[in-house]
Amino acid sequence: MKASDVLKEIREALDPIKKQGHSTFSIEAMENYLKLFDKDVENDTYYKSQDHESRLAKFKAENDRNIAYANNETAHSLEMFKSVITAGQSALKSSMVINGGAAAALLAFTGKIWETSTSEVVANSLTSSIFIFCLGVLCAALATGTTYLSQLSFANGWLKLGHSINTFNIFVVLSSYGLFCLGAFKAANSLGAHFGL
Repeated sequence: MKASDVLKEIREALDPIKKQGHSTFSIEAMENYLKLFDKDVENDTYYKSQDHESRLAKFKAENDRNIAYANNETAHSLEMFKSVITAGQSALKSSMVINGGAAAALLAFTGKIWETSTSEVVANSLTSSIFIFCLGVLCAALATGTTYLSQLSFANGWLKLGHSINTFNIFVVLSSYGLFCLGAFKAANSLGAHFGL
């Protein structure tokens, strides 16, 4: 209870005495009144402090829950980000390995069949397959390089640019896989023609 409320209560208690024309009052009666009033104030203060403590405890519990939720969301987002980075790196490495491995294998095979008599169509088809595989490696290398740019964009808060570069990287990696499929198809056709299959 505020001090202004206490004074108001005392004035309201004195007002009827004043209206009756009395200019004095009993100190003993005033002390009895103040004792009763003191109990009311204590009860009021007690309940207000209980209410305050209850609200404070509720606030602390909600705050702790919100902090725990935010920490959980942050940890989840971080783990998802790490898994996306790992998956992207795996995709880049595999596109480089399959195209580079195919180009190296065809190059070795082409060197071997060059010693034997082979048709010009088969030789041209094999060399174009090697070229296609090399383009696939180039696409994978380009995506690897521009991945840095997308991460730099995200780190600086340039989300639109980061998403654009990331989309470009996905397209380039998928193109690398597409080039592998095209090169493998051409190589299979030329090997089939060479061996008469």
